[in-house]
Amino acid sequence: MIALMLTASVSYADDIEKKKVRGAYGEWAMSPDLTGGEVMSRARHEAKEDALRKAGVGENVWSIFGMMSTSTSSTFMEAYSEMSVMAIEGKVAISKEEGAWTLSEAGNPVYTVKMDAEVTIDNTEEDKTYAVSTSGISTHYNNGDKCTCSFTVDGTDSYLKVFFFNDEMAGMIFPSTPEHKQMQFKVGQTYMFPLPQGTRQGSIQMRKNGADPENVVILFVATKKNYPYLGENDAASILQWIYNLPANDRAIEVKQCVIY
Repeated sequence: MIALMLTASVSYADDIEKKKVRGAYGEWAMSPDLTGGEVMSRARHEAKEDALRKAGVGENVWSIFGMMSTSTSSTFMEAYSEMSVMAIEGKVAISKEEGAWTLSEAGNPVYTVKMDAEVTIDNTEEDKTYAVSTSGISTHYNNGDKCTCSFTVDGTDSYLKVFFFNDEMAGMIFPSTPEHKQMQFKVGQTYMFPLPQGTRQGSIQMRKNGADPENVVILFVATKKNYPYLGENDAASILQWIYNLPANDRAIEVKQCVIY
């Protein structure tokens, strides 16, 4: 687990458009670890991704975190994958679908899908001048080590949320007090995290839950407006909250580390 210690509504409907696409295609091959229904579902998912591409939506339909390393927390990645699917499901409305089982050249069953669909496109673009940057978080910690870092925001004064994900759980570690919930961080100014209290500097204690190394993801989420997080302490709820923020109103820094 990660423990904190002291050691000393926006509307942007005008940016939404809809495009009709025809002949989006997807396929998936049968394998021993999948049922027929799972194969069909994955083929449909591939076809929806193709519909997005045909409509001009990028390959990565939910790219705010970019590529994750192989050491990423499994809890985080499971929720991330689910949110990616939800992003596609919410964007593609099928108007016509044809599916069929065929055999590959090797004789393996393959399910293929062709569909026509209406794709909803959100043209809200990320603000490239808006960013939150951290310094001081290592990629490796020993069990019980204490971590401090600094952060700055560029572009505009901001509010901050900090979330953690490990292999078993997730949660928000900042803000934790009414004062911090209303705190605005000035553009270009460097702040220590966790925030000092009086003369004592806060730290994050890096503790793992078992004997094996533990993978951790820490998210710093800056927002131009003070959007409260009222969700549960689970990865899916946190990622859904982030996903629903207007793209031009948020900036995200992703830090990954391993506790040994």
